[in-house]
Amino acid sequence: MMAAEKWYEYQDSYKKYGLDMKPKTIKKEPIKSKSQSSGINAKDKFRMLSLTVFTGVLCVGLIIATAYAASIKYNINSMIKENSVIQGEIENLNVKIESASNIQIIEARAVAELGMQYPGSEQLVFVDTNKETIKDFALVLKEQAYN
Repeated sequence: MMAAEKWYEYQDSYKKYGLDMKPKTIKKEPIKSKSQSSGINAKDKFRMLSLTVFTGVLCVGLIIATAYAASIKYNINSMIKENSVIQGEIENLNVKIESASNIQIIEARAVAELGMQYPGSEQLVFVDTNKETIKDFALVLKEQAYN
């Protein structure tokens, strides 16, 4: 059996290292038209350029939107300040109204400026709840006005 194994090894070696065998030739693949410096073709360059332009437009749009939002926020803050000033004026006017409608101030002004006098005891009129009232008060007023 040894002889058969050796014969097989010789045959295998002969196939590998035989003299009449032609060497394998390596086929060179044709080089595609790519630029030698970067290895990027024109289609890829166009894609990169369009992506760069799109990114630039997106960034400019973002900056414009941020500036617009800031101007709106400034307008809102200025309106809030104006509203607080107006609210203060409203509170001052409410205080003036309350002070003007105070009964003591009205009485003092009437006495000082308009010459109001307090009634004497003979000028007082008391309301009598037991006395009957006129049934048709509007008719009585109308008759007195036209007669």
